[in-house]
Amino acid sequence: MTRQDAVERLRASLERGARRRSSMPPPQVLVVSPRLELESGGAQPFHAASVGKVMTATLVATLVEQGRFRFGTPVGKLLPGADLDGLPVAPGVDVRTDVTLEHLLTHTSGLPDYFEPPRGTSTGVSVRTAAADPDRYWSPAALLDEARRLPAVGRPGERFRYGDTVYVLMGRIVEEATGEPFDAALRDRVLGPSGMERSSTPYGDARTPADLDGLDVAPFWLGRHELSHALSMSLDWAGGGIVAPPADLVRFQQALHGGRLISRDTLRWMTTPRRRRRRGIHYGAGIVTVRFGEFTPPFLRGLPEPVGGLGHFATHMFFYPRQDAHVVLNFHAYRRMNQSFALHARIARLLAES
Repeated sequence: MTRQDAVERLRASLERGARRRSSMPPPQVLVVSPRLELESGGAQPFHAASVGKVMTATLVATLVEQGRFRFGTPVGKLLPGADLDGLPVAPGVDVRTDVTLEHLLTHTSGLPDYFEPPRGTSTGVSVRTAAADPDRYWSPAALLDEARRLPAVGRPGERFRYGDTVYVLMGRIVEEATGEPFDAALRDRVLGPSGMERSSTPYGDARTPADLDGLDVAPFWLGRHELSHALSMSLDWAGGGIVAPPADLVRFQQALHGGRLISRDTLRWMTTPRRRRRRGIHYGAGIVTVRFGEFTPPFLRGLPEPVGGLGHFATHMFFYPRQDAHVVLNFHAYRRMNQSFALHARIARLLAES
């Protein structure tokens, strides 16, 4: 089969999926590269989920480059006691002096995650409970209070534990450093300079369910619950509260990797993998690297290793440096995560052969 045949087969597969009746919309797919253009599923804005962590990390990095603080700065120098008091830490650890901004960015702070809490524990805003009260607004302070109910998961720097709690702290660090609300700082310093004109932070801006009336966003599911207009999605805040069309996510990556937001040295530091979350998924400082060769099928070996972000609702935003390619996917629900990676692997193969 020629490469063009493979491209046409993929297009046909996506078109068949778009016509198939399902309780969920077909996936949104956008591929932009010099030798491959592919778009399917429409251009409606979607909830990017943890893909937005890349933008928060970039915003923090811009403040580092401005000299506001360093990656190694202890969080006690960046946040007031009201944010840090009572956060669970291992014996002998002082969160103010022992946890640094770098620990937050690399998910090695030892702080627990309120969204996916440690086994045997629960919060009111976890992946299992967040849909119970869809009309509730979760403030950053309330999210940190949920984390305070949990045990620490390690000592700073000892182990990787992915989570959203650390991104609430980073959102607050941005607010303290800039004097602006986090969402305004993100728009002014990242979304705007990237040309993301159709992107917004509606769940962080809203305070009542009525504030989300008329929001243009693709549906997404948490378990069996469709939550695209649920105020409870304010739980994402600085950890991924962005709603954006696929093309805007490409614009962000073009700005980030084109040197328009942060320096190439800082970007290199952020993209360098440090810890593995699971096979094939490696984390740097706010940015994910996918290594398809670690997945089970042997034919995935040798594929390029893109960098970017991955969200709970099977959302992907990745850049392929050698191919100068951008891949954005939205599969609308965690239960479609495996399907999303199967498609992404097919795209990676086409990009490798281009």
